[in-house]
Amino acid sequence: MSTQNGTALETRANGPEQVTGPKINGAGDYVRGLEDTAPLDVVDRPGRGELVEDPRAIVRALSERVEVAEEVVKLTSKDDLIQSMTLEEVEQERAVAQLRRETDRKFAKWEIERDLKIRKRRARTAGLRRWLDDRADVKDHNAATGDRRWHQRALRVRKRLTSLDARIATQIRSATLWSNLLIGLMVLGLAYTGVVVQKNFVPSGDKTDPLYWLSLGLEALASVALMALMRHEGRAALAGIVRSTSAAFWGWMVKGALLGASLAAAAGPSIKAWDVMDMVRTGWAPVLVAAVLLIHDRISRGDAEILTKLHGEAGREGLRDLVVVTEFALKEKLLVPSQDNKPGEVAPSATKIASFFRINKTDAALVREEVNTRAAATGS
Repeated sequence: MSTQNGTALETRANGPEQVTGPKINGAGDYVRGLEDTAPLDVVDRPGRGELVEDPRAIVRALSERVEVAEEVVKLTSKDDLIQSMTLEEVEQERAVAQLRRETDRKFAKWEIERDLKIRKRRARTAGLRRWLDDRADVKDHNAATGDRRWHQRALRVRKRLTSLDARIATQIRSATLWSNLLIGLMVLGLAYTGVVVQKNFVPSGDKTDPLYWLSLGLEALASVALMALMRHEGRAALAGIVRSTSAAFWGWMVKGALLGASLAAAAGPSIKAWDVMDMVRTGWAPVLVAAVLLIHDRISRGDAEILTKLHGEAGREGLRDLVVVTEFALKEKLLVPSQDNKPGEVAPSATKIASFFRINKTDAALVREEVNTRAAATGS
């Protein structure tokens, strides 16, 4: 196919191909590259002596140009462009497309990995926050439980310190515990002393010898007597009875005689032989028993004094309650003042108070005195 500007196109099986002339990139370039030999108004206007071109030839030429332009436009589409490419160009385009897809895959993978890292970090942060919140809740719960436990303990301690009954019970429990412990230590020392006395009386260990059993009986007699005295002192202390000086003196005389007999029976041969180490071996048990007796006596005296004071406070507290009840009975006319009252006294007689509350006259007299004292203080 040929054109007016001298450009020739060769038709192939896969489409037209330009063989001569400049390279045409599109229909616009092709139309702009056409060389117009003369304007149409000059060509169309016949002159003298000039040949007039056939209009149909012009139409055919224009038709050919339009066809060429359409062919060029078709080459701008992708499929046609690929069909018009050589094998080298197709391989290059394939490599470019493959590189683009690989780059897109790497970018998508990077986005996924970044999103995964972000989600992991958020999950770890949320887990850490939940763990901290749970730990704080557990600490608050433990602290609240500990506070309640210490509060209950403080209430119990306060009750023991403020309640007379609780204080008395605590003192009695402590006194009983220490008394039993000291008696147990004394039993241990006396048992050792009994074995030593038995060996002193019967060194051969012959059980047919009457002294074998007599020595055990005599030592058991001394031990039982001492334990009975200790138990009596402990019971007296629990009752709040403070022993007088004479009772304590005679008690120690009996204890000293029993301890002296045990010491003489246990360490007598060692003392006679003046064997110091043997004296220590045989005489330490009676000395230990004497020390235990001294400690027990001191503790018993202290417990008796404390319990006497607590019992007195409890009695005064009970009398205060009776005083309040007596004042209420006077106000309600359940009791009437005594006729022997002096000016300012409003209490009934001690006999009436004792019969009304069923208490002894000594306590009734104390109640009557307290009622009169309170009445004088209030001016009623």
